[in-house]
Amino acid sequence: MARALRRSNEAVRQKASRMGVSLRHWEPRCSETCPACGMARTELRASGTCRPCELRALVARAESETAEAMERLGPADRAVYASTETRLQSAPDPRPAPPRTEGMTPYRAARARDAYREALERWEVRTLTRLLKARRRRLERMIKKISNQ
Repeated sequence: MARALRRSNEAVRQKASRMGVSLRHWEPRCSETCPACGMARTELRASGTCRPCELRALVARAESETAEAMERLGPADRAVYASTETRLQSAPDPRPAPPRTEGMTPYRAARARDAYREALERWEVRTLTRLLKARRRRLERMIKKISNQ
């Protein structure tokens, strides 16, 4: 800022102090934007997307494999899987609540928003990982049934 104003660092600090303006700023940890979902994330994977997007793709693939396996099941087994699927799913963890930033300084509000984005990303990863594991377990059980037929 001092370089842009062609002033010394101390001159900029003193002027900001007299104006009652804080020079503190928050460097967000969620600074990279995922091209697939458009969310600010802590890191992008080697694939160029965030971990939640990778997990969503894996869940979609597991669901398509499950649909294929469902078609190969006998009618009785298919009816059992169709009727028990909704009953057996456990409730996901509650989504983190967004922070209330009114009344906060800009620095503290930026920190709170960044912490919320991090918590939301962790929640998404936990929820999607749990869903992926459940889909894979279900597929394994279906494959065992198919091989026993």
